[in-house]
Amino acid sequence: MRLPSRLFSDGFLHLPIKSASAASTKLQLRFPVELLEDSGLLRFVFSEFSGSGFEFRERMLLTSLIEPSDFLVDIGAHFGLYSLVLSDALPGLACLAVEPSPENYDILSENVRFNGLSERISAVQCALGNRIGRAALRLNSSMGHHISGLAGDSHGRTIDIDLQSLDALLASPAGEMAGLRPVWLKIDTEGREADVLEGARGAFLSGRIRGVLWEFRVGHLVNPDRDAILGFFREFGFESFEVSDSNMISVQASLLKEKLQVLCA
Repeated sequence: MRLPSRLFSDGFLHLPIKSASAASTKLQLRFPVELLEDSGLLRFVFSEFSGSGFEFRERMLLTSLIEPSDFLVDIGAHFGLYSLVLSDALPGLACLAVEPSPENYDILSENVRFNGLSERISAVQCALGNRIGRAALRLNSSMGHHISGLAGDSHGRTIDIDLQSLDALLASPAGEMAGLRPVWLKIDTEGREADVLEGARGAFLSGRIRGVLWEFRVGHLVNPDRDAILGFFREFGFESFEVSDSNMISVQASLLKEKLQVLCA
């Protein structure tokens, strides 16, 4: 299937985003046409334009769970899809979009500005893990960059990037928007989710984290830390559910009970 010419302008693709809200302001993702040579990104584009929407079920679920007074940390934000969609659907929601790839980060920042959401979405260029320092980011499809280090992970070019823990990031100027708001996490780090969570232990101990959408399968590969991650969530009183073939949601059990009571009232 070919994309209509009306989506292209001045060397950019302007991709309409399927909204999670009836009051949508007609969001668009804007990025250079040459990136369509990336097969992973091309699948994303066609899913969003002619399919049901990329991870649309996950987007709708978060929209129903998150309150406008909450704070979202979009970890592995790519071009900003989740931050944009949820900010659009939930007026008042503040977001911190975290993206380590320099190219993706520039496109993410431009999309936040292009959609008029700069006052509610703050972007930071770094990766998140269980320590603070530097790390090697292995380049793949624009949707598959990841921190190098797993066994057998030796193919492709790497670049040196900043590495932070979520606890440190929330305590930094970049996390000032969070204030005392309840915090939600979306984690898409291509199998490095366990490290991200370990670096967020302080936030979990504080009780501020309400829920986490996280990737437990990449393609046909199950996250090798899946059981350890589920154990981490149980330690903090979270219940976990599969949302799709790739993602799970882990939510504070007390919050889940409150939401169910409202829905069933």
